[in-house]
Amino acid sequence: MGNALNLEAEKIQEMAMVDLAYRILNESKKPAYYRDLYKQLTEMKNMSESEAMDMIAQVYTEINLDGRFICLGDNLWGLKRWYLVETQEESAEGSFRGKFALDDDDDYEDEEELEEEYDELDDDDIEASDDEHDDLDADYDEDADEEFESALEDEDLDTEDEDEELDM
Repeated sequence: MGNALNLEAEKIQEMAMVDLAYRILNESKKPAYYRDLYKQLTEMKNMSESEAMDMIAQVYTEINLDGRFICLGDNLWGLKRWYLVETQEESAEGSFRGKFALDDDDDYEDEEELEEEYDELDDDDIEASDDEHDDLDADYDEDADEEFESALEDEDLDTEDEDEELDM
């Protein structure tokens, strides 16, 4: 299994399980069920069954909190970078569902590539972006915002009056 990721056994033992999970999904380029992914991780790390059971919740939590992963429902996990932001919708269960679409535009192997991309931006691009923000500011209706806040305050007062009546 270590050969599939082109990693030495020693390197696998040193790596965090969440990073190994990322590498496994990245190499396979397809989502995996957590139990299958975890089984691969424990096999790669040569963990005993009791060691694996001791770590299963911790690794699940780390994957869940790591911003690189996305749960597609039914405990199926993929990499967030595979999915276009517009296609992600939160389902009733609280997990994300999305259409499978590779989005490799934002992949940078190292910081140098990112810096080169930044250096390539010229002043015209930056000014155009600033103009877009100015258009948004022009559309802002301060009077409507004040009316909304006033209505909200009135509603809060009505609710407080109802609460006092209930306490009596």
